[in-house]
Amino acid sequence: MKKEIWVLVNAILLDRRLVSLGFLLLALVFLDFLVLRSIVSELDILEHFLFGFVLSECVSKTADSMGLNKMVSRNVGWKDSRRADLLVRLFGFFLIGGVLWEFSERFVFPLFGFTADPFFSFPITLSNVDGAADVAVGALGSVVAWYLKKRQ
Repeated sequence: MKKEIWVLVNAILLDRRLVSLGFLLLALVFLDFLVLRSIVSELDILEHFLFGFVLSECVSKTADSMGLNKMVSRNVGWKDSRRADLLVRLFGFFLIGGVLWEFSERFVFPLFGFTADPFFSFPITLSNVDGAADVAVGALGSVVAWYLKKRQ
């Protein structure tokens, strides 16, 4: 088990493109919170897109190393694992991304003096559509990451 975890960690950390995008995402988040949020509060579309992209790549690498994509495609009856990869990426983004983002907004952001912004509330109206738009842009980032991997 330890060996498999280290193989997974090495696969993610040795991917220069993924690490670079992760650092770019981190820099954009800090820049947004320190400077841009006071000027334009809704300029976080690129952050959500990159978050979906980076998280999708990490989830895909994890699923590939565990053989999850092949297992899902075999159980569903698909001949290739590309569709299963998209399914796993989106599921990982919605589950892990939602939990991670909500946890950080509730418990980490207040440590830096920022107030928690609720994810989104129902019913979605023009005044609270930002959360739903952010999730849609993050899901688009996941789909773009899948599409770029498909083209390789």
